[in-house]
This record gives sequence, C-alpha cells and structure tokens, in this order.
Amino acid sequence: MSSTFTRGARLGAIGAAAALAAGGLIVAPAAAEEGAPTATLEQGSPFMVEAMQIEGIVSITTTDNEAREITVKVLEEGQSGGGGFVASAETVDQAQELQEKYGNVGVVGVTATAQFDVTSADQVVGGAGIVYPVPGGSAVCSTGFSGWSPNGDPAVITAGHCAADGAGPEVYLSVPSSDDNVGNEEPAYAPEAYAELGTYGFHQYGGPGDTQGADGDTSSTDVAVIDAINPDLTLLPEVTDWTTQGQDDLAASTVSVTGVGEAVIGESVQRSGRTTGFESGQVTERGWANVSGHFVYGYAAVQTGDETFVLGGDSGGAVLSGNTAVGLVSGGTEAGDLLWFADLQAALAVTPGYSVALDIAEPEVTTAAAVRGGWFEGSAPANSKVTITGDIEGVFDADANGYFAFPAPEEVGSFDISLKAKQGFNVSDKVNATVKTSEIQVDAPEITSPANESSSTEAVTAVTGTGQPGAEVSLKGDAEGTATVAEDGTWSVETALGFGEHTVGAVQTYKGVESEARWVSFTVVPGAPAIVTPENGGSYDEGTLTAVEGTSPIEGATVSVTIEGDNVADMSASLQAMGSQTGEFVVEDGTWVAEFAEQLPVGEYTVSAKQSIDGVTSESVSVAFEVVGASAPGGGEGDNGGDEGNGGDDELAATGADLSATTLPLVGGAAFAVIAGVALLAIRRAVRA
Repeated sequence: MSSTFTRGARLGAIGAAAALAAGGLIVAPAAAEEGAPTATLEQGSPFMVEAMQIEGIVSITTTDNEAREITVKVLEEGQSGGGGFVASAETVDQAQELQEKYGNVGVVGVTATAQFDVTSADQVVGGAGIVYPVPGGSAVCSTGFSGWSPNGDPAVITAGHCAADGAGPEVYLSVPSSDDNVGNEEPAYAPEAYAELGTYGFHQYGGPGDTQGADGDTSSTDVAVIDAINPDLTLLPEVTDWTTQGQDDLAASTVSVTGVGEAVIGESVQRSGRTTGFESGQVTERGWANVSGHFVYGYAAVQTGDETFVLGGDSGGAVLSGNTAVGLVSGGTEAGDLLWFADLQAALAVTPGYSVALDIAEPEVTTAAAVRGGWFEGSAPANSKVTITGDIEGVFDADANGYFAFPAPEEVGSFDISLKAKQGFNVSDKVNATVKTSEIQVDAPEITSPANESSSTEAVTAVTGTGQPGAEVSLKGDAEGTATVAEDGTWSVETALGFGEHTVGAVQTYKGVESEARWVSFTVVPGAPAIVTPENGGSYDEGTLTAVEGTSPIEGATVSVTIEGDNVADMSASLQAMGSQTGEFVVEDGTWVAEFAEQLPVGEYTVSAKQSIDGVTSESVSVAFEVVGASAPGGGEGDNGGDEGNGGDDELAATGADLSATTLPLVGGAAFAVIAGVALLAIRRAVRA
C-alpha cells in the first residue's frame, strides 16, 4: 500500500458509492447544513483535492447513493502505513480539519489493521467486482477471466457493454466485503474501491464499434479487455466462489480454469459476479439475444437454485462449466432468474488476439533413476517448455504427448531440482523432485504372469517374471514378497490372490541400485455357474418344468438368472409390477434355484446365468429349450379304460409330478410369476448381495 492516499482518493472519487441500475450512475450529493460547504466524491472537487494531500488516510466512503454522509478513515497517531510511513498528530489534525470544514464529513481514527492489506489486494480472480467512471458518475461490473494480450501481457476479460458509452478508461477493484453477494436480498450497490486494476482497451458490444450487431452473426458479441494491469497485482487463472468475501480475499477459495470450451444445452453452468456471488443454472438455449438493443451470440441459462441467479453488476462475470471457461455474463431478466451469457470462444475471436489464462498441470518426473550420463524422463502439458533449475538446469521441450527427457549428470549422486512448464503464455506452478544417477542402469523387471489386463478364473498363487540375474525382486501393491533372480534370469514370488481386481508392482535391486517399478493389473473372476435344469436342447411338456436349477462350487456367490423367449414380450404387466426379467439367487450348499410360480406356456426359451462375488462377475452360460403342449390322456377301446389303478403302456404320467428326487431345493421362495395362462415373468430377489 502507498504511504499516501493519492491513489485511494482517486478511487473514492469515482467509485466509493457506485450504483449500477440502468446506466449505473451516482446521483449528486444532497445539500449540506447551512453554514458549511458540502463535500462531494467527484474527482477534482475541493474536498477531494484537500483529502488527496493528507497522508495516512485509509478510505473515503459513503453508504448511500447520494453521498449525504461521507466517512474519512485515517490512521491514528503512531500507526504505521506503507512505505515506512508513521501517522503523526499533524496528519490526524489535517484529517480532522475536513470534518470541521464540511458539514457532511465525519473522520474516524483507525489502527493499521484497518488498512486493506489483504491477500487478495495483489491477487485478481474472475468474478471479482470492478468500479469505473462513466459520464456523470460511476458504475460497477465484474471481472470475467484473467487473460493474456497478443504480446503476453496480463489482461482481464469482461463484458463489452461495461466499457461502452464513454466508460473508464480507468478501472478499479472493489473491496469484496463492500460488494453485494446478495442472495435474495436487494443489492445496495455501494462498493469501496481499493486498487487500480488497469484501463479499458478493446471492447465490442454487439457489432464492431458497439453497433447493434446482427441476429445470425456469431461475431455479434459482448466482450472487453482491461489492459495496462497494475504491476503490483497478480492475475490468477481462477474464478472466485465468493465464500471468502468476508475475509476480503476472493482468491482464498476459487475454481481453477483449465480450458476454454462451449456450453452444452441441458448441462449445468456456474456464474460468478459481485452482485449475486456464485450461483448455478442450467443451459436451455443457444442463439442470439437482444441485450438492451444489441445482439449478442451466446446461451440462455435458467436459475436452478433458490437464490437469485443474476442481477446488475454481475455483467462481465465468469461463466464456467466445471473447470472450463464458456462465457461472459451479458444480460438477465428483471426477476434475476434467467441469464444470457456471451459465448466465450466467439467473443475471443473478435478481439485482436487475446486469450484466457489457464491453470496448466505441473510437470512430473516419471523416470527419476538413470545411469550417469543417461537420461531422465518426464511428462508435462503437450507442446510445453519445461524449465528445470537447481542441481540440474535447462529448458526442455515436451512433445505432443507431453513426453520430455533431460540428461543425467556424469557423476553418481542424488540431485534436487525444481520444474515448471510453460504452454503459450501460461505457466504452471513449480514442483520439486529428486533424481538419482548410478554406475549401472537397472531396468524394471518384467512380469510374465499374470499378464497385464488379463482375467482368470483361477486364483493367482504366484507372480513370475524375468530380471537381472542376482538381483532381488520385491513386490508391491496388492502383493508382497521377495525373490532372487536366478541365473537363467527368472524369478517367482508366491501369492494368494483370489476373486477381485488386483494391481501388483515389482522392482529389482542390483548392486545397491533400485529400478523403477513395473506394474500389472489383472482380475480373478469366478467361473460360470452350471445350469442343470432345463437341459440345453431339452423339450418339456407344458407344466412339467417348475424351476431353473443349477450348481456352483462358490458358496455365497450371487447367481443372476435371465429368461428370454416367445412369450417374454407379453409379460409387460408382470414386469411393470415386479421390476425385471432378471433375478438374483445365492448359492447355498453348492446349489441355486429359481422357481416358476406357474407353468410356462408353450414356446421356445433361453435361460442365462452368471455369478458374482467380491465385486467381479463370471461369464454367462445359457441353455435353450422348448415347452410343448401335453398329449391328451388315452385309454384302450373296449377295455373300459384299462385296469383300475394300473395305467398300462398308454397311460400318461401325472403333470404334477413329484420332483423331490430330481430337483434341487428351492432358495428363499423366489419365483417366476405366471399370470392368466401367459408367461409373465417376474423374478423376485430372494437374497441381496
């Protein structure tokens, strides 16, 4: 902070009580009491000229739009300001004279802690409030995104209509705690300005030169840039979520901007601005809107939360889809429930080469061990330049896949380095790493079994591979154990990895040098269950097949059974009531059963079954069968139907046969329901996994 209030006084002059309505003007102050002049916040007014000469002033503000009362805060005697300044009795008296001279001025002494020396004072993020002069007063908008000029100078991107009609050119940041972030309350529009941000540069509201633009022209937009950024400020590739407004530090809680893209109809977006804070909505339309007489290409988004979505002063604010920058707030309805935002990519296209600042990933060392004079390897953002400092120095190019390499020193040892990546004008955070060189290069051992991305129905009882003879191999991840590589280059470590998904790594150490790890991922799944009844290709008289029965050696596994067939399409009533054509049953004592509540009608059917345990599932097994009409009961002619109680060769077996000797026990009473003679399948879940 400056030791004088020269900058602060200018801020107060143009923005201490900004109010954005239509045109966002500050009304002239009301007359003071008789006998004393009235102070005004207009730049160049006698009051402001005097105030600008007084050291130790912290702020000059008003809490009403007409500036009927003005408060001057000044450092108390003995309090320290910026640049080594210490308030004296003389500076306090000079401020006090303002109160004695002007009828609407009050002076308040404050300690050094009341100065706006907060973290966010030198860090600028998207969604923050800005104040700027307009003909006849001041107005407020919001920052959209930190950006870059075509030459790589820092810039801020906001809405074009904020810079239109003679606004600025000076732009100032407002004190976050003095901004509104209103929720469902009425905004006060009385911000305090605290730091010069920059000056308005290129702007377009509608068509070129702020003309009306045209419906159907994607270059009709709403965008402005703020150039000549205050060198004391740092622009961050982030957007505030307004949760730290009370700390006057909007940079303390933010959403990183990692890319620029298009909004998607039906998807959610988030909007950040000084009047309503950080709110979410849903994109509903794309096209052109007439925003106060100018056509703007972009999107409509409707409020989805309980609080007001957008109000005056939010203009220029950031619109995000996750971490992707998609738009700039352009307009909204009077009710504040519908937002129109300019498409960001189309807006940037009309600027003379401006871009959004992005938070890019830090580079990473992927191969940190190398033989002396060899190469270390790493990954970074695609086509970036990686700068390495510390024990190793240099700038190295990452390719289109993000791969880069840098040379290892000729001596053996451990080396501490720092890395950062630069992609375009965007620079990553710095990261630290340690790399090591050795006399020999020890490569990661090979794992030959199990194979990477493999699947097996057998438990993995050993991990095997090849390596440097005499080296010690150690497993990590889901398995532990060590083995010495034999003279023939093979090794094996016993394991006990059953059903589930597994990841196992192996490193080898030779002559005190440890290799990088080799990793494999694999799955152990159960085998398919067996279907005992019905048999594949079987034919069953109507009414004789009462259940699907099977076996499995995996106790407690869940068997999923599905039936398809000629009459499945007619089962809608039962399916709607019961929920599915697939049911689940638990293996108990090596068996599982899905019972039919009624007989299946005549037709061809396929039954499939698969089983799951410990989060993995077997392949499916299926059988096809048919249900045929039962033959009518017969009897010999002239023999009175045969001997009583003795059916003879022509007697049919009873349809309700006793299956106790041929079927497996039922589990939990689950059944396929048959309704009104039509196979309406519904498998009730007997036991949930």
